[in-house]
Amino acid sequence: MMERYDVGIWLNVLLIILECIALIQCLDALGCIDLTFYTIDSNIFLLISAVLYLISRKNIPYIVHLAKYSSTVSVLITFLVVLFALYPLSNFDFQFMFLSGPNLLMHVLCPIIALISFLLFDENSLENTLKNNLRALYFTVIYALILISLNILKIVVGPYPFLKVYEQTVFVSVLWILGIFIGAFILARLLLMIKELNFILPG
Repeated sequence: MMERYDVGIWLNVLLIILECIALIQCLDALGCIDLTFYTIDSNIFLLISAVLYLISRKNIPYIVHLAKYSSTVSVLITFLVVLFALYPLSNFDFQFMFLSGPNLLMHVLCPIIALISFLLFDENSLENTLKNNLRALYFTVIYALILISLNILKIVVGPYPFLKVYEQTVFVSVLWILGIFIGAFILARLLLMIKELNFILPG
C-alpha cells in the first residue's frame, strides 16, 4: 500500500502529464499557446510548480512550497471563475466550457487534482499568515495588471468579458476586479486553513 508521500509524488506526475496533454490540445485548437488567457497561464504555472516539487522533493525550499500553493490557488480561481462567471455568460454551454478540447483538463481535472494533491498529500510548511495569503495572489495580480493595461492601450481585447474595459463602465470593471480578488484571498486563506488541520492520511 502506497504511503501518503508516494501518492503525492504520483499525483504530481499525473498533473505534469495532463498539463502537457492540455498544452498540446491548445496548440491544436488555437494554433499557439495564447498567454492572454489566465486559464493557460495558471495551468502552465501549475505544471512548472509540479516539476519543481518533484525535482526538490527530498528537500523542498520555501519558494517551491509557495509556488505549489500559489499555482493551486490560481487554477482554482480558473475553475471558480469558469463555473460562476464564464459558464453563465456562455449561455450555460456545458459542452464547450467543461468538456471541449483542453477545457476538460484545464478547467476541471487539473484544478481538482491539484486541490486534492495540495490538501491531502503534498508536503507544505507554509503558515496561514496574511503575508503568505497575499503572496499566493502575486501571480493573479501580475496577470491582471498586464491584461488590464493591454486592454486600456487597445493592444488586446479581453480575452474575458470582464477585462473588456471599453465595453463596460469603470464601476463595473472595478466591481469585477474587487470580486475576483476578494474571492481569491478567501480561497487562499481557506486552503492553508484546511491544510493546517492535517486530519487525513497520516504518514
